[in-house]
Amino acid sequence: MKCPKCGYEWTEGHLYCDNCGEEFRIVPDFEPEIEKEMNETLSTLLVELAQEEIPKLEETGKDNKKRKKAVRFTGKRRMGNGWVAAALLFCIFAAAAGIGGIHWYRNYSVPYQIGKAKECAKAEKYVQAIAYLERAHELEQGDAEILFLMADYYYIQGKDEPAIYTLMEVVEEEEHYPEEDLERAYDKIIAIYSKQGNYQAINELLLGCHNENIVNLFQQFMAKPPEFSFVGGSYEEVLPLKLSANTSGKIYYTLDRSTPDENSEVYTAPIFLETGEYTVKACFVNDYGIKSEVVTNTYQIDVLVPAAPEVSVYSGDYYEPYMIEAQAPEDCTIYYTADGTDPTAGSIRYTSAIPMPLGKSVYKFIAISGEGVASDIIVRNYQLRLNTDITVDMAVSNVVQALVRADVLLDEEGNMRGMSGHNVYKLNSVMRIGENGDYYIIYEYYEDATGIQTRTERIYGVNIQDGKACRITYDEEGKIVLVDI
Repeated sequence: MKCPKCGYEWTEGHLYCDNCGEEFRIVPDFEPEIEKEMNETLSTLLVELAQEEIPKLEETGKDNKKRKKAVRFTGKRRMGNGWVAAALLFCIFAAAAGIGGIHWYRNYSVPYQIGKAKECAKAEKYVQAIAYLERAHELEQGDAEILFLMADYYYIQGKDEPAIYTLMEVVEEEEHYPEEDLERAYDKIIAIYSKQGNYQAINELLLGCHNENIVNLFQQFMAKPPEFSFVGGSYEEVLPLKLSANTSGKIYYTLDRSTPDENSEVYTAPIFLETGEYTVKACFVNDYGIKSEVVTNTYQIDVLVPAAPEVSVYSGDYYEPYMIEAQAPEDCTIYYTADGTDPTAGSIRYTSAIPMPLGKSVYKFIAISGEGVASDIIVRNYQLRLNTDITVDMAVSNVVQALVRADVLLDEEGNMRGMSGHNVYKLNSVMRIGENGDYYIIYEYYEDATGIQTRTERIYGVNIQDGKACRITYDEEGKIVLVDI
């Protein structure tokens, strides 16, 4: 096939001439033999009609007698010829209408164009099939099925871009198509981009979508900027700032005004903003590696810092036990540690006086207000040494021996009747019990066959001066009562 304009040989599959750019119009086959035959039939009928209707002018000059005799016969003949002419005219008009109908059907019928397109596609003639669909689309602009079929034929040929361009007509004219067609168009476009691995294009496509249902349906492909639980501004309280994203992925943030990226801090828990100014920048990267725009908020936090806790016992060396007490301002909670780490709201909560432990110890206390503002940390260092000949090991042994004598234990290994495990006894603290003096406080634990220890409810005391063991209980008023074993 050659270009009708310049004669250049046509490259199959191209819709425009490679030489002059003329658009190729692939016209459907109209079966010219049938049309020619019908035209010939019409011509023959016209000729015969003309021959029948030409008046016999050459006979008008003949004898009047012959003419008069022929009047009656000619009138009859002409009446018969009129019916024939009418019939012939009807046939001519019917044939013309038939030809016109065929011509109209082939050029202006959408079902015909779609049917021919499917026939061509079945024969793998996709260029011709698309030409028929383009004609159908010219006739029926709002039919999405035509565009979907055309996009499928482009896709089958491996022509992704024309397929996307065709489907975008539905997306760009979304107000003219029902939502189910719009959803189908987005689904086909996203499927093509996914095959290409072009997730950035999917993100941009969905960011430009105004249909919330469509956006929600495909939001896993989007990377919207993170949302902040508090808007930027001034606050008189500590803010537990939360960051959230529209789908699965990671949120990266910075507090030093730098632009966040994959090397920045990953958001996993609320960011507590205390007194001061904070500039929080964050971005979101979804599971497909698409990065959102960076969002920035600035916060000015101005809250009162509570006073540090007051601890009753100062740092120093001690030779008798003391109870360590702490007090904090109203509406504050005290937390402490005994392992040298700084206390936080996740540390041990102070609820009552703490017995000073034997040997060296370090206690740290902090007060945290109801708004989450932390005070300064108070540190206390102690060293407790008792003036006694009764050691801790002796105190524990005295408890075990007393329980064996009382037939509570079978032996000094802590075994008991009917139990597969045994009891273990450990020093907890040293405590002054009223006028009774100072006592080692011993806790009892049950150790099962697997070695797991569980504390029991029984507590024992051993006088640090005479080594006598007893059981410690409490009366109705909560006061300590010493009971002989």
